[in-house]
Amino acid sequence: MEGRILIVEDAKMFSRIMKNRLEQQGFSVNVAESMQEAKELTSSEPNRYFLAILDLNLPDAPNGEVVDYVLDLHIPVIVFTGLFSDEIREMILNKKVVDYVVKDDPSSIDYVISLASRILENRHTKILAVDDSKTSIMMISNLLERQKYQVLSAINGVEALEVLKKNDDIKVVLTDYMMPEMDGFELTKAIRREYSRNKLAVIGISAHDDSNLSAKFMKHGASDFISKPFSVEEFNCRVNQNVQYISHINALNEAVIRDYMTGLHNRRYFFDLGQKLFASAIKKNTPLAVAMLDIDHFKKVNDTYGHDAGDTTLIAFCELLKKYTSDVDIIARMGGEEFAMLITGMSRIKIIALFETLRQEIEDMTINCGGVILSITASIGVCCQQLDSLDAMIANADELLYESKDGGRNQVTLSSQNPAS
Repeated sequence: MEGRILIVEDAKMFSRIMKNRLEQQGFSVNVAESMQEAKELTSSEPNRYFLAILDLNLPDAPNGEVVDYVLDLHIPVIVFTGLFSDEIREMILNKKVVDYVVKDDPSSIDYVISLASRILENRHTKILAVDDSKTSIMMISNLLERQKYQVLSAINGVEALEVLKKNDDIKVVLTDYMMPEMDGFELTKAIRREYSRNKLAVIGISAHDDSNLSAKFMKHGASDFISKPFSVEEFNCRVNQNVQYISHINALNEAVIRDYMTGLHNRRYFFDLGQKLFASAIKKNTPLAVAMLDIDHFKKVNDTYGHDAGDTTLIAFCELLKKYTSDVDIIARMGGEEFAMLITGMSRIKIIALFETLRQEIEDMTINCGGVILSITASIGVCCQQLDSLDAMIANADELLYESKDGGRNQVTLSSQNPAS
C-alpha cells in the first residue's frame, strides 16, 4: 500500500502512541512486538511497506538483528531506540538506515513522524548531484537514495544545466565548487537566472579550506552550504530542510489557487491561466469552449439534509467533472454550486457529445450522504465560439446557463455559432 508502515516495538504503550500518531497523518500501520512477528508480517508481501520503524532491543533479537533482516527485504529503516552511544550510532548508520533517532523526549516522536512523511514524498522528489569526482557523486547518491530520493547526476555545470532543462521538476541541486568548464559559483548564478529560491534550492559543497567559501556561495544565490567532510546526519538534515522549504512554498501557492473543500482550482486561477489559453488558441486558431455549470436546486440539499450532505454532494460532483477534462483543460469552482470548464482543441460536435454525456452521468449518479441516497441534476451553458475575450466567452456561457435553467433545468444549451477550427 502507498503509505503502509511497519513498527517493530515490544513496548506496547510506546507502539500504541506511534501507531495512533501515524494513523492520524493518514498512514496505515502494522505493529510487531518481536522479530518473529515481523517475519510473519513481511513473509508474504514485504514490498507493501514503504518504511519500517524498528527498536534495537527485542525479546528475540536483543542486538539489533531485526535491522539487518528488514534491510535485506529492501525496506527503508528508521531505528528508534532508547539505546545511545557513539559506538551504537556509528554501527547503525553504517548499515545504511534512513536515520537513527533516540527516544529521549516527546519531540523525538514528532521527528520520526515528520521523517516518515518526508520519506513518502521523497519517492517523487528529484535531486541533482553535480561533481567531477565519480567517488563523490557515488557517495552523495548513496546518501540520497537511502532517503528514497530520485537522484540525477552531472560531472560539471554545463552538463548540469542540460539535465535541468530536461527535468524542470528537480527540487535541489547539490554542487561542488571546483569543477572543469563551469564551477559551482558559475552554475549557481546560471541557475538563479532561470529558477527562483522558491522553486529550486542550491546547496554548495566543498572541501576547500577557504573560510569565506560558504558566504561566496550564498551571495551567488545558493540556499545552503556544506563543508566536506560532513556527517551523514548533517547532510540529511540540510537536504531535507531545503526540500521541506520548497514543499511548503508549493503548498502555499496551491492554497492560493485551489478551493479548499473540493480541491478544484478557484476563480482566480481560472481567469489567470484561462487568459493564457485563450491567447494561445487565438494565435494558433484552435477551438476553445467555455462552459458554466450549476447544480439544480442545490439549496434544497442543504436545507433538507444539512450542510454536510451539501459538502458531500459538491465533492462527488467535482470528482465526476474531473473525468471530463484533460491535463491541458481547466476546471474551477467559481463560487457556491457554480463551476466553469475551459476545453481546448475540441470540435463543436465533440463538445456537444461531451457535455450531453456529462449531463446524463450527473443525472444517473447516486450520492451516499451518511446513509441518505441523493441524486442531482445540473444545468449547463457552453460557449463554443471564440469571442473577442475570455470574459466575453464566460459571460456568454453564463447567459446560456440561465437559458438552461429557464428551460426547465437538467439540460445543455450551446452557442449557435461553430468554434474556429
